[in-house]
This record gives sequence, C-alpha cells and structure tokens, in this order.
Amino acid sequence: MNVILRIVNHRDFVLILALVVGLALGERTEPLAEISMWTLGLVMVFSTTGFSFKSWVPLSNALRPLAWSAMLNFGLFGLVVIVMAWIFFHDAYFSFYIGFVLVVAAPPGPSVIPFSALLDGDNNFSVTGVFGLHLLAMLLTPLILLVLLGQAMVNPLVILQIMAQLILIPLLISRLLRHPKILPGVEKVRNPIIKWGFFLVIAPIVGMSAPVFFSEPLSVLKISGVLFTAMFVMGFVYHVLMHRMGKPRGFIISSTLMMVIKSSAFAAVTAFTFFRGDARVALPPAVVSVFVTLFIVLYSQLVRLYDRR
Repeated sequence: MNVILRIVNHRDFVLILALVVGLALGERTEPLAEISMWTLGLVMVFSTTGFSFKSWVPLSNALRPLAWSAMLNFGLFGLVVIVMAWIFFHDAYFSFYIGFVLVVAAPPGPSVIPFSALLDGDNNFSVTGVFGLHLLAMLLTPLILLVLLGQAMVNPLVILQIMAQLILIPLLISRLLRHPKILPGVEKVRNPIIKWGFFLVIAPIVGMSAPVFFSEPLSVLKISGVLFTAMFVMGFVYHVLMHRMGKPRGFIISSTLMMVIKSSAFAAVTAFTFFRGDARVALPPAVVSVFVTLFIVLYSQLVRLYDRR
C-alpha cells in the first residue's frame, strides 16, 4: 500500500496524469480553467512558505544570483523564443505568437527549486532566483506584455491585478503560515498540495488546447521545435560552456534550470483571462508543461554523465 501511495504521489506521476487527463477530457476541463487563478494562487501560497527573507541579509547575497537569473530567464531565453516565434508565427498564426509572448513574460516556474535540489544544485541560487524574479515580475511582466502585444490586447492594470493575486498576496499569506506554531503542520501538507494543485492547473491547460493538438499537428511540431531549441539545445550548450569555464557544479545546474523553466501555469492563467475564446493562445504554455518534464529527465542524464566523467 505504501509503495502505491509513493507512486501516486510522485511528482512525475502527477504531472503525466495531468497531461493524460487533459488530453482525454479536452474542453470538458473548462470548469478547472475557471478556477485556475485561485488554484495557482493556493499553490503559490504553499510554495513560498519555504522562503525566508532572512536569506537576503545582507542584500549582497541576493543581488548576484538575482541579476544572473534575470539575464538568463527573461533575457537570453526570452530573446531566443520571441525571435523564433516571430519568424514562424507572426502572420496567419499570430495567436500562437501571443502564447509565446505569455510564456516569455511569465516568471520562472517554482519547480526550479525542487528540481535543483533533486540534482544537488545551488539551493541559495535557486531560491533567490525564483522568488526574486517573481517579485521582479511585478514590474517586468506587464512591461513585456505592453511592449510586445500593446495595450489594445492586454490591459496593464488587469495584468497587475493578476500579478497581485498570483504573487504578492500569496507571498503575504505565506508569511503568516511561517509562524513557528503553524509551519510544522504546513510542511507536512505542502508537497501534496503543490503537486495536486499543479495537476488542477495543468489538466485544463492541456485540455483547452487539446482540439488544436489533434487538428493542427504541423503547428504543434513548429511550437515544439521552438521550445526544443530554447530549452534543450540552449540549455545543454549552456551547461557544457559553463563546465568548460570551470564554474561550480551546483551553480551550473541551478542556473541552467533557471534559464529554461518558465511558469507555464502562469502563462496559461493569463491566456484564460485575456484570450478565453482562442484555444491556440494556450497551446505554447501547454507544450511547455510537457517539455519541462522531458527536460528534467534528459538533463538529469547529462548531469550524471558529467558526474561520472
């Protein structure tokens, strides 16, 4: 029984199940899409309970990993994705381009932290980068969307409201849950709530995009090509270059994950909010959800290869 429970509650099983359920149910997952913002907000509350601002004292402890993370996640990854997305989708498939813009504007995925811990990365870099960029996203995300899409498509005030609901308010609530009498109980339920919360967010991401998955396979292939280049090719090349430059192993792992892992859930929630009638917009975030799992599996093999050598 314990073995079954471990399998059922394993992160990879939950994520794969979300993909399968989304593809099987398709647009019948719309009720989950309706509450996706609240679900992701709850996930963010429990995700941020493990973070303490004391780790940023003195502030110099946070500035270098935060600056490096911003350059990789919003800068390098964002530039590569936007250029490729514009080349392939700026004309008749502009809805897909919008989906890529939402991915680029999203903060890094909170899963960077557990994935980094799984591969023995630099925990301080991962935690500082993820939570620092979530706070920085309060400024950068509306700015990116305004520059790349314009105010006619995305209302900056509504974006700020979404950022407050998904980042600022959960972070404030998590400070209350860090009370010494409450935190031990929170830590017992934190991982299951985060994993199954992501299930409730990812299933409608895939489900609402399922019709496009099956009706436009060539478009899915092009989207996959863009993300494969930005995540796998660029991520693996970056790891090799940092290794040859003699950078510390933990830094290489955490910074690689920081560069390529975006919050597909955040991008999808934004797509549901502004482009509910266009399933194509949510397709790039849906493909990102699939690719993150594949990346972790293959990247862990690369790390093991370098460890053996």
